[in-house]
Amino acid sequence: MKKYYYGAWQNFYNLNWPVCFFIELVFLSAAIFLICKALKKVGSRFGLKQYLVKGWVWIVTELIYLIGRDRAWAVELDNRMIEWGNRAAEHTGAKRRTRRKWFLGVGAVVIYLLATFVDLPFAKHLQAYYLSELGHVKSFFQRYEQTLSRGYEKYPPLFVKSEPVEETEEETEEQTEEAVLIYIQLNEKGQSGANIRQEPSLNGAVVGGVDGQSEIRYQNQWEHDGERYWIKIYIPGDDIEGWLSGNLIDSIQLEEIVNEEL
Repeated sequence: MKKYYYGAWQNFYNLNWPVCFFIELVFLSAAIFLICKALKKVGSRFGLKQYLVKGWVWIVTELIYLIGRDRAWAVELDNRMIEWGNRAAEHTGAKRRTRRKWFLGVGAVVIYLLATFVDLPFAKHLQAYYLSELGHVKSFFQRYEQTLSRGYEKYPPLFVKSEPVEETEEETEEQTEEAVLIYIQLNEKGQSGANIRQEPSLNGAVVGGVDGQSEIRYQNQWEHDGERYWIKIYIPGDDIEGWLSGNLIDSIQLEEIVNEEL
C-alpha cells in the first residue's frame, strides 16, 4: 500500500499549489466529518456522548496550552472550550449545529485563501510586506505537506502520461541541464523570508516568496540595476520563475555567479 500512497504523491506534486491545497482541504474536511459522525453514532448507541465530549475538550485544551501557554487568547479560548463542553454534554439544538457547520465552512475557506493567496491572480494588488507574511503562511502548510510525503521521490508516479517515444534528444538535453543545476543559498536575512519579483527591480510585482526551506534554482541569468544585483531563479515546488535580490543571497556564492559570467 505504501508504494501506491507515495506514487500518488508523485502525481500530486505536478499540480499547482492552489489545486493541491484545495484537494488536501477537501480530504481533511471529509475525514473530520466522517470521524465526527462515527463518534456521534457510537456515543448515542452506547450512552458515551458525555465522555466523548469530555475527551475532546481535554485534547483541545491540552493543545491550546502547548501552543499558547499563559497568553490571554489561550486562556479565553480554553474557558470557552470548557463552557462549550458543558453545553454539548447536554442536548444541542439543530439551529446551533447549523451555525457550527457554517462556522467550520467559513473557517476552511479563510484557511485556503491565506495559504494560497500569493499564487492567486489578484495577489499582485497587495503590498509586498503583506505578501511576504502570507508567503510564510504558505510555507507553514507546505512543511507539513512535505512531512506527509517524505520519501515519495523513491517511487515512480502512480499515473503516467501517454506520450510518443521520440524523446531521446530532449532527454539528453534535460540530463545535461540537470547536471549543471546551481541551487541558490540564502543569507541570514533571506532565510527569514524574501520576495520573488517579476522584473529585476524593487518596483517589480511580487510573484511569490522564499525562505530557508525553499529549493531555489539559478536560471543562468543576472542583472545589475546600478544599485544591486538581481538573480533570475526558479522555484520547482511552486512552479514560479522570477528575480531575487542579490542582497538576500550568500555573498560568496553571489560573487562566484557574477565573476563566472564576466
